[in-house]
Amino acid sequence: MNAMTEMSAMSAMSSIGGLNGMEGGASIDFGPDEPLDAPALARSKSVTHVRPFTTVEAAIAAVESLDRELKKFELAVADSLQDYLGVQMAQITDCALARGWEPLSFIQKNGFRVYRYEAIRSAPRGLSTAELAAKLERRSRSRAAR
Repeated sequence: MNAMTEMSAMSAMSSIGGLNGMEGGASIDFGPDEPLDAPALARSKSVTHVRPFTTVEAAIAAVESLDRELKKFELAVADSLQDYLGVQMAQITDCALARGWEPLSFIQKNGFRVYRYEAIRSAPRGLSTAELAAKLERRSRSRAAR
């Protein structure tokens, strides 16, 4: 991938601060969103080059190292971790869910995906994934019964 392609690929991540290590990259939100009317050129000036995570262990370690009080973050994951069953991404997502973040979406880039995670609304901290899933299931059933 040439430098120009990398710059355009990462322009979507330019509006929030970055965390970029040797193994992979994650972006985290440090403040309020930019106004929607900000010119696209101004938003793309702080382009961050990201090296996507290539191992499940490194991506999980990055998620576990993030402050639980973050409202949202983005995680770059190499296409090599996209197996046909989704087992590897399930492990990463399970870690994020256990820490109180849910996946919102992803953007496909050249050779990797940028996953967007956001804090689960009123997510209790410290619950296991199974406990959190059971709580969400109970909440869903009670809303359906109304």
